[in-house]
Amino acid sequence: MHASSLENMRKCHDRYIAGRLAPDRRPLRVLDVGGANINGGYADIFAPPGFIYGGADLKAGPGVSIVMDDPYLIPLEAGSVDIVISGQMLEHCEFFWRSFDEMVRVLRPGGYIFLIAPSAGPIHEYPVDCYRFYPDSYRALAKHAGCHLIDCWLDARGPWRDLVGVFAKEAGTPQRPIANEKARATAINAFVPADDPELDRVSGGIPYLDVLARLHEALAPASYLEIGVRKGKSLSLARVPAVGIDPDPEIEAELGPETRVICCASDDFFEGASDPLLTGGIGLAFIDGMHLFEYALRDFMNIEAHSTAQTVVVVDDIYPNHPRQADRTRSTRVWTGDVWKLHDCLKTYRPDLQLIPLDTSPTGLLLVAGLDRNNRVLWDNYNPIVRQYVNEPPDVPEEVLARRGAVAADGDAFRNFLNVAKNAKLGGRSLAASKGDMAMTLAGHPPSGAGLPPPNPRLSVIVIAYNMRRELPRTLLSLSPAMQQGISASEYEIIVVDNGSQEPFDREHCLSIAPNIRVIEESSGSVSPVGAINRGLSEARGDTVGVMIDGARMASPGLLRAALDAASLSPDAVIGTLSFHLGDEVQMQSVLKGYNQQVEDALLERARWEEDGYRLFDASVFAGSSSKGWFELPAETNALFMAKGLWSELGGYDPRFQLPGGGLANLDIWYRACMRPESEIVLLAGEGTFHQVHGGVATNATTSPWDVFDAEYTRIVGHPFRRPERPFRTFGTFSAVHRASLLASLV
Repeated sequence: MHASSLENMRKCHDRYIAGRLAPDRRPLRVLDVGGANINGGYADIFAPPGFIYGGADLKAGPGVSIVMDDPYLIPLEAGSVDIVISGQMLEHCEFFWRSFDEMVRVLRPGGYIFLIAPSAGPIHEYPVDCYRFYPDSYRALAKHAGCHLIDCWLDARGPWRDLVGVFAKEAGTPQRPIANEKARATAINAFVPADDPELDRVSGGIPYLDVLARLHEALAPASYLEIGVRKGKSLSLARVPAVGIDPDPEIEAELGPETRVICCASDDFFEGASDPLLTGGIGLAFIDGMHLFEYALRDFMNIEAHSTAQTVVVVDDIYPNHPRQADRTRSTRVWTGDVWKLHDCLKTYRPDLQLIPLDTSPTGLLLVAGLDRNNRVLWDNYNPIVRQYVNEPPDVPEEVLARRGAVAADGDAFRNFLNVAKNAKLGGRSLAASKGDMAMTLAGHPPSGAGLPPPNPRLSVIVIAYNMRRELPRTLLSLSPAMQQGISASEYEIIVVDNGSQEPFDREHCLSIAPNIRVIEESSGSVSPVGAINRGLSEARGDTVGVMIDGARMASPGLLRAALDAASLSPDAVIGTLSFHLGDEVQMQSVLKGYNQQVEDALLERARWEEDGYRLFDASVFAGSSSKGWFELPAETNALFMAKGLWSELGGYDPRFQLPGGGLANLDIWYRACMRPESEIVLLAGEGTFHQVHGGVATNATTSPWDVFDAEYTRIVGHPFRRPERPFRTFGTFSAVHRASLLASLV
């Protein structure tokens, strides 16, 4: 039984039958069709004394009180059941409409059928898995069986994305208001005090209310949302339009004139998403609700879905002071529940977020920044996440109890975070784009614009620039933590080597793009970038090093994460990706037809690539070196990643290549790396680099320099250039945005 199914069945109960008795005041009879208890069931929702619960299934077992000899015949009299429920059965039923006919037959007039079935998810045979369902299928079922579909909703949480339907025999069967969990909140608040004072101990630095006050003052949010207000102390800090959500508030504090308290559960508040505070976007949010992991997780997911670029979320109770305080059932005055798991969950599933745990009194706070309202990772994995953290609960780790890694709320790191967040808001910059700055503050390096490298990077990326004042900032933005997915600023450094540009780029602007950029000036005077590349290799500190010989090439958003993951496959991994040209044709041809920097600027603006870097695939074509497509080894790559030791073994780029642009130096290093006997070649699927037009001597030349380049290559190597031919593995995934390039690869 997955979590969202249980939650949806409880919603059906709360919305339609909570507190309702039969006309003769007898308990309501509930029949669960397909009711065998497989990893849990619905019995607790329909517990005595208000209900008589029974399960019908094809085999005897836990939860089964009626064994059906015929899967399409329920051995009960017509009209004998008040409530028929069925969850995760319909997809396994070959002729589900026949089963539904039986549900309608045994239903009493005035009763309900609650039906839950997946609209998505992997195949799970039991013993067969035949169908997925959409809202129109429930309407068709009602039409077929002569009953009425009175409510239907599609749950967005994956992987199953439950379709929930409420059916009745008569039109107009009443809908009850959603229960607001007041009874549960009251029960939690009316706890039994602990018998041992040690169980109620507290620790931490400054009080959490002081931290919330500083956040309000420094961030000046446009709006504020609080989940779990109790007596209203924290809610009273808001001086902007604010909403407090609590099913059982006991307000004692004086609230601001623009503050509203809504008495309901947070799930119910978010369901309609009609409150003006949500439609305008949440500025600052405080989660202090039911103190259970899955509630806090859902609250975060819902807040993020209504977030802005500068939203900050504060989560209370991440540091229990004693293991008993972390129990899911309250037995202490100081109680955190298992909210501490949310920190670990977000670290694991959302490495793109900036997470700052604060050592506050009494039970710590977690600050979350860099939210993305379009991110679906938590939604798509909700049920596996809940199964991992709730159904298979870990013990509270010692590092949580000891608050290891917590940031002092009265220290420089927290003050620097406030400055970064405030400056991001003033500059109209998203907090996701400021993630690198935040990482630097927590590492003890306040952002100064000096381009300090992060400590101990796993990856070094070398970018060569020559007369790229227009192009380089786009390249660096595409490589920055704001654009690269699944990798933080502290994991990598970007080394820009300026190879003696006659028109230098705006150094201050480029350094401001990300905190992990540093610039090296190479003033050898050579027209070849080879010396600049080898200088960058000597400066690289990462265990894995990537070289982009042409700084005019933008990167797709998953390039660096994929390169790091591929590097872990083998110390002999030689990792490359395909090259693309912006525009409708390779640029050696398009520049002859009027393609230039102004045309390209307009193309990139239309593509809105800064919102999603993968849109670059829609605005480009294969470069000549990659013209054979995704399934053959390219002649070269503009993003070559190898272990630092392997770069050293190969001797870096060959310094004998001295023609402008390096001649065939890039093809040479790719050939040598690929043809090394021990090498394991990895081509990154779904990632690429995208060349901006800039008048380069090779890519943008109006006449091909190949003969000159190949002549130099032949003098150095002893034979004309030939493509490497070796087996390779493809690493990564494709999506709809790669459709055109995949089709071109099959031609």
